[in-house]
Amino acid sequence: MSKDELLLFFSTLGEGAKRIGGIHDNFGVGAKIASLPWNPEGVVVISYKDGKGSMIQIELDPDTADYQLIEYQSERGTSYVINPSDVADWGEDVNWGTVAPDWIRQNGTMIVLLGSEEAPDTVLGNPKAGEKDIKGLSVYLNTRFWDLSQTEVTVVELRSERKTSWPQGPNDRDDSRRPNNRRIMGAKHYLDAVKSSNGTLSASSSIVLDDNRVAAHWFLWEGERPNIHSYAKKPGYIAVKYKDELFDLTTHKAHFRGFGVAEAKVQQNLTIVLEPQLFDPQVGLWGVHPDQSRNRLIFTGNGEKGATLPLADWGLEFAENMPDEIREAIKKARGDGSNSLEDEEYRRRLQDKFGDRWRVKQVVQAKPGEKDTQPAEPTTEGSAIEQPQTSVRRQTKRKRKKAVHLIRFRTTDNNGNGEGIEREVAVDVPKYRYAGRDEFENPWHLASWLPNDPDGPTVLMNEDSPLLEEAIRHHLNQYPDVYAKEVTDIVRKTYGEIAVCKLAHSQKLAAQVAEEDLDQYYRSEQALTIALMGLLAEESLIAQRLGKLGRKKNAA
Repeated sequence: MSKDELLLFFSTLGEGAKRIGGIHDNFGVGAKIASLPWNPEGVVVISYKDGKGSMIQIELDPDTADYQLIEYQSERGTSYVINPSDVADWGEDVNWGTVAPDWIRQNGTMIVLLGSEEAPDTVLGNPKAGEKDIKGLSVYLNTRFWDLSQTEVTVVELRSERKTSWPQGPNDRDDSRRPNNRRIMGAKHYLDAVKSSNGTLSASSSIVLDDNRVAAHWFLWEGERPNIHSYAKKPGYIAVKYKDELFDLTTHKAHFRGFGVAEAKVQQNLTIVLEPQLFDPQVGLWGVHPDQSRNRLIFTGNGEKGATLPLADWGLEFAENMPDEIREAIKKARGDGSNSLEDEEYRRRLQDKFGDRWRVKQVVQAKPGEKDTQPAEPTTEGSAIEQPQTSVRRQTKRKRKKAVHLIRFRTTDNNGNGEGIEREVAVDVPKYRYAGRDEFENPWHLASWLPNDPDGPTVLMNEDSPLLEEAIRHHLNQYPDVYAKEVTDIVRKTYGEIAVCKLAHSQKLAAQVAEEDLDQYYRSEQALTIALMGLLAEESLIAQRLGKLGRKKNAA
């Protein structure tokens, strides 16, 4: 950049109402927004154009709390931009005329971050963003960018966090201080190109979601992942690909569960990269684009504008169309099924007992001639609607009036060419199964809700939770040792059924709370754990079921 260009680009964040790019363009404000907050001591920019250098320095004014350009005094007067090579004596300060390497002195730009008094070593990254590792920049670039294999990007990594082991200058050849020059390849390389002695990429492919507007690329490893954690992302993750960048990258268990994957072993080896259609108002009002800071993606579509990404919807559709390889990996991770509940008699029993109370209003496909209908699009998912039997058969006093269950297809709300009508439908009783502590956000949590589980909506129970173990111990101490297995099974089944009841009954809140918020807050692991910590209901039901084992031990 020339002197005038340097002053124009770095003295302000923008030029008022002047157009600085479309929604998919860079806006020229990222460097200032990203670097200034953690460099109050200053940011120095030195740029060469046609062999002539120009330099500015921005720093924080502690009195006004504003960032401002440093003024330089010379025989020619006051200036915000100088040629650092023209300064004969920098005093005790850095000689900025000698800082730039030879390979940018014809055309190129360098930025020097001066950090803060508390964190002057900016080579370690932004301390406010948790970037303290000497390889933090390598991890960031190999995580943020998808494919850099065709672009030569190199990060100079220090070998130690001890400053005494850092190189003393560009000509320092001491092997103990010599930095490591790492080639940055991007996230894709560490999913499908790296090798492991005890593992391999077993399968990878793509499926389309949301009416072919989202491509879900998935990569499934088998065995151990390569030992790349120090400079790239080692465990599996979910991310959204925009052009060649990854946004919203997460390894959180709750997000994996939204995609139908609850098993920790599979989460560690599975990566899902969603690539939605880009927003283009000239083509259609559906797609994504970054906000002005380029820190997050914005979604427009389905009647919304400038909204957060509909990851929950994409996760549900992915779970419903889960690739066979991932489904098999989930089955393998669950083992021989010893922790799964195969007997579904409890579901029928609970439905018979509480079915009349577990009913919610829902729009279903209307029949010809029905009144009070509304526009709706029928789906292929059925709902049971209970209606009295119209038979004139004589009823005895002891027999209740029978009911028949008519199946009508659910509809999507207020769109489509069909007609829907609001009716009371039965709430399906979820399944439950037990798993180890690794499947939960915290090892002591008691239950987790898996609405998108491949086997259907399921409550996952933590067999290693100290809350459950304490309850089992309490009852084991009251019965002879010969009944240990029976007592353990009864306590576990009782807690599982109570969890199922709470989840089924929580569907009553659907009229007041959006389904996504219902799952995220009211059915979270934290909420379910608290809900199952009650003693009165759980203990009375357990005691009733343990009664069949006979008398308790004599009190000491």
